Amino acid sequence: MVTIGVFDGIHLGHRRILEEVVLLARGIGAKAVAVTFDPHPASVFRPHEAPMMLTTLRERLALVARAGIDEAVVLRFTAGLARQQAEGFTRRMLVGRLKMARLVIGYDFRFGRGREGDARYLETLGEAMGFGVDIVPPVKWAGHPISSTRVRTALARGDVKAAAKMLGRCYGLAGTVVRGEGRGRSLTYPTANLAVADPGKMVPASGIYATRVRVGEKTYGGALYIGTKPTYGGKAAAVEVYLIGARANLYGRKLEVSFVDRLRSEREFGNDEALKRAIASDVSRARRLLKI
Repeated sequence: MVTIGVFDGIHLGHRRILEEVVLLARGIGAKAVAVTFDPHPASVFRPHEAPMMLTTLRERLALVARAGIDEAVVLRFTAGLARQQAEGFTRRMLVGRLKMARLVIGYDFRFGRGREGDARYLETLGEAMGFGVDIVPPVKWAGHPISSTRVRTALARGDVKAAAKMLGRCYGLAGTVVRGEGRGRSLTYPTANLAVADPGKMVPASGIYATRVRVGEKTYGGALYIGTKPTYGGKAAAVEVYLIGARANLYGRKLEVSFVDRLRSEREFGNDEALKRAIASDVSRARRLLKI
């Protein structure tokens, strides 16, 4: 049993497809296989318009495995691969190499040169090549089909709760703690400055967020800031998080951040005291939201 797609984000629509593959495979004692692409096809066709990714390849593969898929095949997406006709690719890769007996795809899936390989075309190929095709209908949230684009749109406006509804989990970022300017300590709330591990991964809109932060085997509540520090005339974007109850030196440690809710938008303050009061309020609200 095989499915194929980019699967960026592994949102609830993707998970429904993966679950169908696993269910069908288990029913006949076959392998459940997912074929995916890296990098995102848009980065080859329209590099200046390519979307920021919701998951790194490693995260995507981990989520695919968690869904019960037995084997993931990662194909490097190139201009050469994009020029292949759907029929030839299906015959060589899916039927020839993977011995596919049944293909499971989403309702809007298309692939091959000119995106010719839609559901109807694949059903015709299946009749000729001896494989079945299952088309999974959309999973909807708030009245519309869930898609990676909708998740990105939610994150771009800071609506991490909507993103979580569509993903079926909180959106996450991972990175390493690096030295910053040290202002947080003088403001009573020392923050860990996060260097995001993958520059191609989407960072939510600027603002303050209630988060959960995993450091090794421990998980802390956190108040996380994304922005340019306008109070201090900053220009470069920063990601900083205050870990509630953490006392250890975090420099060089890897942090995994899960976004729970947005507390407020970024704004400029007139002085350190006003900023300190705002941070205290942010941390208090984060505590209540996270039930700390």
